[in-house]
Amino acid sequence: MITVYYKSGSAQWKYELDDAEHDHIIKNVLDDNPDIAEMFEDSLEILRDVSAMSEDEMDEDDEIDQTIAVSFLWHYFNSLAEDGDRIEGDIVLIEDEDGTGVTVLPAQGIDEE
Repeated sequence: MITVYYKSGSAQWKYELDDAEHDHIIKNVLDDNPDIAEMFEDSLEILRDVSAMSEDEMDEDDEIDQTIAVSFLWHYFNSLAEDGDRIEGDIVLIEDEDGTGVTVLPAQGIDEE
């Protein structure tokens, strides 16, 4: 099970994804040979957009985009990031208050609020 925690302003959520589903998603994403930097930025943008929605505003496409974004970001920090930025295991994404960036931390050792 992979887990990504996300916080943006007052929006907070925890997203869990089964390992087999994650592996399937990542295989399909990487088979398309995406521009990794662009995919990274797009994934963060998707999470920003989705975090601003209420559950009843989300449609199936939003849920699919969110699942792919979460899976890609987890994979990025666990496998693709340079050694100094690499994280082992689950991740926490905290959007900067001014919306200019995101702080990424390992989830290990961080207490859930």
